[in-house]
Amino acid sequence: MGPVAVGLPMTVKRLSIERIRRDFQPPENLIDLKIDELIAAMRRGEKLPPIRVYYDGRTYWLADGFHRIAASLRRGRRTISAEIVPGTFAELQAEWKRYDQELLRQLRGERRQSRKE
Repeated sequence: MGPVAVGLPMTVKRLSIERIRRDFQPPENLIDLKIDELIAAMRRGEKLPPIRVYYDGRTYWLADGFHRIAASLRRGRRTISAEIVPGTFAELQAEWKRYDQELLRQLRGERRQSRKE
């Protein structure tokens, strides 16, 4: 799961997948096993959480849900449920940077802890 836009107002609605910009994420970053698991969940009728997009008034930028979109496309779906956060691509990048920094802090803390044990 990617970063969470804390404190920003969100709405949830169905979006056309083709309207969502996701070309800044290389396809080779997708994990086929994860996509297959999501497809299996869809076949079982499980409800997946909505993806998260930032919307700057013109463009929907995918923040979280690359695997869910890939699974939906493989299932032939054209729309997907999305949390829409007001914001620009630059704000999305800043949120990802904060998320990455927090993950690094957590990993460093775990490494220090394991060295003490």
